[in-house]
Amino acid sequence: MSRKQAEPEAAENHERWIVSYADMVTLLWALFVVLYALSDSNPRKLLVVQQSIDRAFEVGVFSGSTGSSAVLSGGGGIAPNVAGLKASVLESLSKEIMEFTSQNNLGNRIQVRADATSITISVTDTDNLLFGSGSADLRPGSQVVLDEIASLLEGLPNQIRVEGHTDNVPVNSDQYDSNWELSAARSVRVLRYMTENAGLPADRFSQSGFGDTRPIAENTTPEGRALNRRADIVILYPTQQELDEALAGAGTTPKETTP
Repeated sequence: MSRKQAEPEAAENHERWIVSYADMVTLLWALFVVLYALSDSNPRKLLVVQQSIDRAFEVGVFSGSTGSSAVLSGGGGIAPNVAGLKASVLESLSKEIMEFTSQNNLGNRIQVRADATSITISVTDTDNLLFGSGSADLRPGSQVVLDEIASLLEGLPNQIRVEGHTDNVPVNSDQYDSNWELSAARSVRVLRYMTENAGLPADRFSQSGFGDTRPIAENTTPEGRALNRRADIVILYPTQQELDEALAGAGTTPKETTP
């Protein structure tokens, strides 16, 4: 009787160490970046650092495969410390805005909020701070506010969208047919102030007018309508394409590993 042949041993995978090594390098890098960011309360530096960490955790440090298994792939979500850093950016911006509003007795005329895609600075029309009724012309007092916001935006690399909003009172003007035109004209006026008067780069800006379709308060009271008459200055987080281009420009495009 012939002996049963021993089955050949599976080839040992000598590249498994790359996973642990890449994890360690990524975590150490993130640790030092977070420590650096937390040592400086400047919101511009914090936002740049936050975006850098986003790139590491969303795009990935390495990509490639050994057979059919990825060594380290991106897109696994944002680590908790990244979400915390975004909160730090918002907190720092809010602190600067609150200090400015307190020093200038502006009350709740300026608000800061954030979502998954952006940070928004809202300048409301309480006490006719920005515009006259039915007008897109900036009031003299609004310039101090816009100059302060421009100083916060100056060091940021982000794209910025200026959004115009109105209350639900129909326009009674020969110049504008509806609140759509009025809100668009107001957003353009704020955009032009930021680029022409404050000197921010025009290629970072865009604008939109939303009429009365995005209220932040009830339109049933004068106070609510004043809050809805506002200009939103939206600091946009980078798109995936912008992240890829930034990585390519920095020479950190994810590389393929060979089996």
